[in-house]
Amino acid sequence: MVAFKSLAVSLASTLPLVTAQWDHGHGKGHASDSSLANAPYKDPSVPIEDRITDLLGRMTIEEKAAQLMQGDISNWLNTTSGAFNETGLAVNLDQKAGMFYVGYPISWDWLATNVKRGQDYAVNETRLGIPTIVQTEGIHGFLIGNATLFNSPIGYACTFNRTQTRLMAEQIAREAKALGVNQLFAPLADLARELRFGRVEETFGEDGYLAGETAKSYIHGLQSLNVSAMLKHYAAFGDPDQGLNTGPQHFGERALRTTWLPSYHKAVTEGGAWAIMSAYHSQDGVPAVSDHFTLTEILREEWGYEFFVMSDAGGTDRLAKNFYVCPLPLNDYNSPITEGNECVAMNALPAGGDVEMGGGSFNYRSIPELVASGRLSEDTVNTAVTRLLRSKFTMGLFENPYPRRSGF
Repeated sequence: MVAFKSLAVSLASTLPLVTAQWDHGHGKGHASDSSLANAPYKDPSVPIEDRITDLLGRMTIEEKAAQLMQGDISNWLNTTSGAFNETGLAVNLDQKAGMFYVGYPISWDWLATNVKRGQDYAVNETRLGIPTIVQTEGIHGFLIGNATLFNSPIGYACTFNRTQTRLMAEQIAREAKALGVNQLFAPLADLARELRFGRVEETFGEDGYLAGETAKSYIHGLQSLNVSAMLKHYAAFGDPDQGLNTGPQHFGERALRTTWLPSYHKAVTEGGAWAIMSAYHSQDGVPAVSDHFTLTEILREEWGYEFFVMSDAGGTDRLAKNFYVCPLPLNDYNSPITEGNECVAMNALPAGGDVEMGGGSFNYRSIPELVASGRLSEDTVNTAVTRLLRSKFTMGLFENPYPRRSGF
């Protein structure tokens, strides 16, 4: 606890500067349009589902597609020099507005200042003022220099101590919130059943009950402070062929349900994670990133999950580059959309892969054209956007898009 208190004091000492920067803001932008001032989606007294319906009905197909792709703080912050690129900020938040990644080895003030710039633009300079999710890693500590570093997951799982796991996650959430981060890519519910696998230390071990209980406690700790957990890597990512990361797994539905899914089930239905990350591998020959059976039939229809699923970094590109479901080439953003880009979107999105993480070709930018041509139903897009907005409203982002100093 000494380390916790000293870090808390240290973080608190930086917050007056950060808060002053955040209070300054941009002033009023497009989102201040008087026609939206009394919109139901901006009213916290309106039920969340009604707020979602109202906001979704106001969105263009381009705005919907932008919500379903991840941006990156490096698009407006030079992570080496600290220089700010205002054009990069505008382009990022216009094209990839749903969330942005911030996991770089930079100083606290660079991070806080540029998270503020990103959130300010989303709230004040976009037409509808939809706040963005700010994401980084956090399986055993908030990913920034001099944050508290806890044991690896397989280490703290060995304690079998739910209470300490929850308290640890609360501390991680405090440190993340202090600098503006509101979602962490954690915890894992994967099982360690292949000891050659290079990510065993990220798991909670081989037992599904222990993994589920530990994941649930971690989620409760983070989300008690409105920092969203992103449960990963759904589903059954921990026994790859030859122990190779992203390798295929070969077992049937019985083993999937009895051995591999219980830890995820507990984390979803009892933990209540506000987001899930899909896995890189294929299960019994079907890529996890486009597996309708696990992403929709089990997760949504059987378990009743209502929030969004996001791919891992570059995970959707694997449909063309690794699984050969879709043709190459895949063009990057600001290059012409290819048949491969469209194919990836048409396989991943309808299957239940709601949001596309960065690190790939941003295939979901093909959504407007696919909808316009009748190849993709806008109802499918609306379902994905609804899930993402449900997470944002549940997190309280529309009322409080910025971090608070409470807890120090």
